[in-house]
Amino acid sequence: MKNYGFTLFEVITVLSLIGIILAVCIPHIAADFGYMDKMSEEFLSDVRFIQMEAMKRPDPQYSLLVDSDKGKYYLRNNFSDIKVVSFKNRYSINYTGRGALYFTIEGIPVHPGTFTIVDKKTNDSKSVTIVPATGRTIILE
Repeated sequence: MKNYGFTLFEVITVLSLIGIILAVCIPHIAADFGYMDKMSEEFLSDVRFIQMEAMKRPDPQYSLLVDSDKGKYYLRNNFSDIKVVSFKNRYSINYTGRGALYFTIEGIPVHPGTFTIVDKKTNDSKSVTIVPATGRTIILE
């Protein structure tokens, strides 16, 4: 009589090994999954917010200031911070604009540039460009 099945001990051993391997691997895979996408979308949303607010009033009240050294950017309303966004240590940020970004009443940016997030570990990057003439914002991968 031939027995082609597995014993309960063999099945439990294999499932335990698979569980241990998954428990070790999944946190490393999912820890920063989509982080750059999320942060670039948030920056894009903040830029569009200050553009819309500037088009409502004749004087610019909202601005966005990037501090590359601290890994933060600040959304300001007349020199008071209303939102501070900090990046994880693994990421560096850079902005090519010469100063704080704000918009005229026509929606034209003052100090436009490119906001870039770089993953120091993998050297992947994601950029948000503010077009100087129109104020259009574009995400580049």
